[in-house]
Amino acid sequence: MSIHLEFKNVRNSEAVTTHVHELFRELVQITEDRFPFHVSMSKVNGHHQVHINCTYNQKRLSSSAEHENLYKAISKSVDAMRTQVIRKSERARAA
Repeated sequence: MSIHLEFKNVRNSEAVTTHVHELFRELVQITEDRFPFHVSMSKVNGHHQVHINCTYNQKRLSSSAEHENLYKAISKSVDAMRTQVIRKSERARAA
């Protein structure tokens, strides 16, 4: 999978990495694993912030989420990215 993870003030653990890869499985299938995703995770003032960036068919997509729980922040951000990718892929098919 073409997912680059960046940890800032967050402990890099195998459990987090596995969780991210599981959540990205559908996105990777939709994009046919042709577009890299950059996932940045940080902890600021007790809240976890997750930012995802991707260039999908020459369009820059990004999503962000914040939550006290890192796993919930990751899930929210991946859901937002999934919605954007699905919309872009539907528009590309229609064109």
